[in-house]
Amino acid sequence: MGKNHLLRIAAPQGWSFNRRKSVWTARPLPGPHAINNCVTTNFVLKELLDHAKTTKEVKKILNDGDFVVDKKVRKDYKYPVGFMDIIEIPKLKEYYRTLYLPNGRLSLISIEEKDSNKKLLKVVRKTAVKKGKIQLTFHDGRNITMDNFDGKVGDTALFDLEKNNVIKFISLDKGTLVFLNGGGHIGSIGKVKEIIRESNLAKPKVLVEIDGKDYITFMDYAFVIGNDKPELNLGVKQ
Repeated sequence: MGKNHLLRIAAPQGWSFNRRKSVWTARPLPGPHAINNCVTTNFVLKELLDHAKTTKEVKKILNDGDFVVDKKVRKDYKYPVGFMDIIEIPKLKEYYRTLYLPNGRLSLISIEEKDSNKKLLKVVRKTAVKKGKIQLTFHDGRNITMDNFDGKVGDTALFDLEKNNVIKFISLDKGTLVFLNGGGHIGSIGKVKEIIRESNLAKPKVLVEIDGKDYITFMDYAFVIGNDKPELNLGVKQ
């Protein structure tokens, strides 16, 4: 039971549900998102969208091909859905982007169909591979190989899910807008005022202005979303 399920009371803090309703809940499969940064398709359909009451109903929806994540049909009720993922319910013509609320809970914001083919991806690793190419790894586990990449870890790519290519990169620099996906101000949008790199092994930080006030947080929590304005509809007040 432990390998396939979690105790509801011990589920990650980002899961917003009644933890005492029953004993167990489905455990996310290993994959694109760490367990603390995702929810399951089972959770999405039952707790966030209220499209099913039981796991049996969830499996029926999935087996009918009515649940799409990032333009791919998902049929496993334990498939992990995480930050910035795009969810579609084609039969109902519903489209959502997965974001953090200010209370740290993962939630869905409704978007238009025309916005469902674009996604923001944070570069978390770049590696030199064969033939002088560069492999970029993004926050959702996606990898792409490029002939060259002048950016750096922490930058964001505006990605076309239908064409499976990068539209453009947005650098993590002074003046860019970031969505905080961790720390005490999770779920907030702010403007980077300074990037703080220590001379020792301390993690780099950013000074971010949020609603006229300055805060320092880890650079890992700063997810670039645009320059003057967000590149995509995030359903959050700037």
